[in-house]
Amino acid sequence: RIAAILLTVATASTTLAFHTPINNNHVKNIYSTAAVPASATKQHHVSHTRKSKLSTSTELHSIAPAAALSAIGSPLGSIAVLAFVILVHEAGHFIAARSFGIEVDEFSVGVGPRIVGVRRRLVDSDYVYDRIDDGAEQPQNLDDDGIEFSLRAIPLGGYVRFPENYNRTLAFEQDDSARRARNKARLLRIENSNAVEKALESMAAYSFIFNVLSLGLLKKWQSKRVEDQLREAEEEVSSVTQTTVASKKPWWNALSFGKENNDTAETTSDDSLSKLELLKSAKAPDVEYDANPDLLQNRPAFQRAVVLSGGVIFNILLAFACYFGELTVGRGLPEPIFNPGVVVSQAVSNDSPAYGVLNKGDVILGVNEVTSISSSKRGIWGSQEQISNVISKIRETQNGEDVKLTIVHGMDSATDVVSVSPKRNLEGQASIGVMLGPNYVKTEMVRASNVVDAVTKAGSAVYDITSATAGSITKLLVGVLFGQGLPAGASMSGPIGVVKAGADVVKSSDVAAVVAFAASISVNLAVINSLPLPALDGGQLVFVLAEAAAGRKIDQQLQESINAGALTILLFVSIGTAIGDVR
Repeated sequence: RIAAILLTVATASTTLAFHTPINNNHVKNIYSTAAVPASATKQHHVSHTRKSKLSTSTELHSIAPAAALSAIGSPLGSIAVLAFVILVHEAGHFIAARSFGIEVDEFSVGVGPRIVGVRRRLVDSDYVYDRIDDGAEQPQNLDDDGIEFSLRAIPLGGYVRFPENYNRTLAFEQDDSARRARNKARLLRIENSNAVEKALESMAAYSFIFNVLSLGLLKKWQSKRVEDQLREAEEEVSSVTQTTVASKKPWWNALSFGKENNDTAETTSDDSLSKLELLKSAKAPDVEYDANPDLLQNRPAFQRAVVLSGGVIFNILLAFACYFGELTVGRGLPEPIFNPGVVVSQAVSNDSPAYGVLNKGDVILGVNEVTSISSSKRGIWGSQEQISNVISKIRETQNGEDVKLTIVHGMDSATDVVSVSPKRNLEGQASIGVMLGPNYVKTEMVRASNVVDAVTKAGSAVYDITSATAGSITKLLVGVLFGQGLPAGASMSGPIGVVKAGADVVKSSDVAAVVAFAASISVNLAVINSLPLPALDGGQLVFVLAEAAAGRKIDQQLQESINAGALTILLFVSIGTAIGDVR
């Protein structure tokens, strides 16, 4: 199953990409919340949330019908855009697979319970479509005939399901039987073991962490004991068998006084054989795989790689088509113009370290020894980089040190140098407690003069947003993995946060903004799924490339176990970001 779950890591730079500025105030409001120190974010956003809730409760009775429809329709419109982006992603996998003649069981938009579905079957050279009723009893073997197309309840994901190449139910039953046999064999081993060996056996059997910390040595030690146990059991059976045969040779064994010894030998032989059978059944069972050449698992590495890459490629093509359409038949692509520096975008609160020093509208041009902030990037990305650089410089401030800011007050042309004593926020990072935004001037709508120009500009826009998104996500992952926290100006957002952002865009009734939102989410989905992490397209592609390089198959059940574990982690991360979105 190749799935696309909307686990969006939204950074400030990717968030900026799908907003189409309409006027000066709109731009400043959007960009002012793009990148702020952590403490300032909490201070200002908490107060803003409380005010919003209060105003909503007092004005609820006077809400107009059109506004009510907009309040309902905006989230639905946002979800529709997300579902469409996922549909395109899964279509990439599906079309790539069917173009190679690879069998597909189901194409699903959404996850969870099925709302509606049809099954396409080929009957006498014609396609027949049957409605799927999950509540009714399905004819036997119908699931193996045709392709199911499903719309499911939760539109924040989707998948293309391919046929299994082995009997999963039988394999599970065999694994469960072998697991029970291994537990019994372990109990037999520890009967004559000392206290240390018993403790090590328990850690090896039940603690993944101890096995990792021992670099696999604990598991290797246990495997050696299992091999010794099996060898000793085989020797015991061989010895008992020889003794039993030898005891039956004399003729007097048939007499009554030899019968007791004979029964004892037979009992010992039966016990030894039962023990040996138990130990042999503890081995992992061999799985019988289907050799059907039309199964995805049995196709060459190149074809599997194309199928796995299809979703990402289609997402990139969707973003390109969005930009190309805006450049040719739309109003054009918005290109914000920025001056150097970053702006204090909101009034400074009384408890902020910068209160009385900085005012709303001040432009920060430099921090400490860096008297001029600049960026090699242009437009939105360059402005975002300047904000991140300012925040990073402030966070580098040591305890007891002041931050020296080179600023311009309001519309003044003369520069000034001021000092601010930063405070530590809950994450232990230095913050001056202000909201920062780009030094926005105006927005120009860029159109293409001809098709070639449109292709060039659309390709450049896709490259800019893809490289910026990939760079931001890479920094985020590196910061999280090495305990550095989120990079300056970055934030994680789950499905709820993306729906909220999309609802704001849809509410504006600006088609260009909706198209830009779809393009941004499409690129985000492409970049996320390209990461070489298990359960994602990039992670599965790593397995395919490893098999091609090694010239042999990687154990399929091992791959499935790794993917299942990684998917569980991703779901927990998605749930965590969703909770953060609600808060």
